[in-house]
Amino acid sequence: MLRLSATGAQPMEIAERLFLSYGTVRNYLTSAVGKLGARNRIDAVRIAIESGWI
Repeated sequence: MLRLSATGAQPMEIAERLFLSYGTVRNYLTSAVGKLGARNRIDAVRIAIESGWI
């Protein structure tokens, strides 16, 4: 999801691409932000890229 988010995809678009509900995508992105200690989704993407995860 962070990889799709890095391309600029919004949660609704990510949900459609991955065949998940919008709420699930929102929850997963929120969880990723928290686990990475990021301030927001953009910061989480930056951390993931810098760490070589995406």
